[in-house]
Amino acid sequence: MGRARKTISALKQKQLLQEAESQCPFCHDQDVSTFEFHHIDGDPSNNDVSNLIVICSSCHTRITKGILSTMDVETKKKELCRSYRSHRTTGQAAVNVNITSSAFHGDIAQNITKISGVKAPRIAHPSGSIGAALAMKAYIDYLIARYFDYRKADRSYGRSIPFSHAVIHKNIERQFGAKTFFLPESIFPNLVAYLAEHINNTIQGRRNGSGGIQNYHSFEEHCRKYSLQPNKVTPRGGPFEKGF
Repeated sequence: MGRARKTISALKQKQLLQEAESQCPFCHDQDVSTFEFHHIDGDPSNNDVSNLIVICSSCHTRITKGILSTMDVETKKKELCRSYRSHRTTGQAAVNVNITSSAFHGDIAQNITKISGVKAPRIAHPSGSIGAALAMKAYIDYLIARYFDYRKADRSYGRSIPFSHAVIHKNIERQFGAKTFFLPESIFPNLVAYLAEHINNTIQGRRNGSGGIQNYHSFEEHCRKYSLQPNKVTPRGGPFEKGF
């Protein structure tokens, strides 16, 4: 009979993410939505930090299939530990931010200082960008909100990897080369497909998919529901006409 899996504490998860610099140590994927915690010795009840490593789901599969050996994982873990200790020893300057009623506690909270000042004026989205097209922007906002709703739902299935709006927008910028709403309208189909994939790959999304339940409505349905006028360049087919 296998040993029972134990919940990894939030403090350990944070330490492991810091150790890996919030990226998969093997493929350097920085999309936290794919991150998982691997037990190096194969014992799911051993949650000692020395026995855990943060990796993306793809590399986790490579480990379970034996493409990445236990020795590969142990070597990578040692490299991460050395680098993490080195950063702490050299005393790299910490960012001081003080946030009232934040979720940070202990030493982290003591190193936080509130930074305030005049906000820079909001830059208008240029003509021809997704941000300047009301219907497109509204649908992208909807998909991103849907993704985060599903990520929150995933917590009920035991998935507790942290996530934030900043990360998904940073990943979009990394994937497409510009900030989300500054992307040209021509990229809209690709961006929708990108977000659709993220929604469908959540635990809740996969459960819905296996049960034939739609994860989100289509672009055309969104426009009809909220009386939005689609742009003339509105793409057709795929997830735009059919919800998933």
